[in-house]
Amino acid sequence: MAFDILVDNSMRSLYNWVKSEEYYGWDPYDALNSEIVNKFCSNSQLLEILVTQLNKYSILNIRPIMGIEKGLDVKGISLFAQSFSKIYSLTNDQRYKEDLFECINLLKSKSLKQTYGSDCWAGHYFNYRGFDGSILAPDIPDVITTSNVIKTMVDSYIIFKDKELKDIGKSAYDFLIEYLLGETDDGYYYLKYDVLSENKIVINASAEGLTAMCRLMHLFDDAEIRKIASKLSEFIIHTQDADGCWIYSKYKSGKIRRQTDFHQGFIIDSLVEYLPFAEPRERDQLTDSIKRGVNFYRKKQFLDNGRCYYRYPKLYPIDIHNQAQGIITFSKLSTFDPEFLEFAKKILEWTISNMQGNSGYFFYQKSRVFTNRIPYMRWGAAWMMLSMATYLEKAGVAKW
Repeated sequence: MAFDILVDNSMRSLYNWVKSEEYYGWDPYDALNSEIVNKFCSNSQLLEILVTQLNKYSILNIRPIMGIEKGLDVKGISLFAQSFSKIYSLTNDQRYKEDLFECINLLKSKSLKQTYGSDCWAGHYFNYRGFDGSILAPDIPDVITTSNVIKTMVDSYIIFKDKELKDIGKSAYDFLIEYLLGETDDGYYYLKYDVLSENKIVINASAEGLTAMCRLMHLFDDAEIRKIASKLSEFIIHTQDADGCWIYSKYKSGKIRRQTDFHQGFIIDSLVEYLPFAEPRERDQLTDSIKRGVNFYRKKQFLDNGRCYYRYPKLYPIDIHNQAQGIITFSKLSTFDPEFLEFAKKILEWTISNMQGNSGYFFYQKSRVFTNRIPYMRWGAAWMMLSMATYLEKAGVAKW
């Protein structure tokens, strides 16, 4: 089958599945979205962590048994919206403009502005307990989700020319600065993951915020945004290892968590977004950091056939989010070298051929023996739709 037909069929199949589900779905970490589970755990932190991990790694979908309801994921909606803006710009098909409008209204309705004074969003429609005891909940706004909604608002403003969308993006930036901007002991600016994260620094949190600010800089000639963006880029470059990789997080206790996966792509994307805005004095160091990051990402985290390591150096399971981010990052890098678009194409072809089911959605993970076929709306469907839209945008394909 010709590649363009393969992608066209894949995209249509995924789109039809998403629309049939009305954006509602499960999430790998949604165990606590159940009254049964919460009664069983009885606020025990250990039990909440154990049940969450059991639910995440089970290849059998035990959610209906445990009474775990499907939900509407704000970050997922923002990813779909970014996809629709790209697809509409490519095709000029009003259907996708209407889909984008629907997503924007959903995002507006989920803003926590009434509580925080500025627009902001929480990424979880359920409570979540992390390994380190940290919690996420529908009323705890975070930098990743808020940054993705900022990207959505900028993309949507370009299409609709509605000043309200531009203002919402700026309002969300105000939230990032007021509630999440921090400074390290050695003077670097960073963004906290959420309003409760005081004891750790997550590197990709600052990267996502930087990307959102760069999008806003296309709309606002604002000296403060430029200053903060520059400071965040300095922090990201400073935290990069000599081999080009970034750690996941660092705790105030000095403990470091290494998790080398799709977050590497997030960080590379942020520096690439900032490059056009960088001052001449910044560009050499910034370019060197991008090159080292890309070299590690391509040579260490991906096989030549287009499949990604799980968490380098661990090869399995193959994870759909890793695959999607590879397509996004290498598609964007094609601005510097067309060979990267060819590699994005290879990742996409491998992913469609190996991880998409007949119903249209993409499988969560593949181990050496088993395939986890549970459909996840944000983790799989939203990221893959954005990855295909990004590839088509960079390839200049308008068929779909």
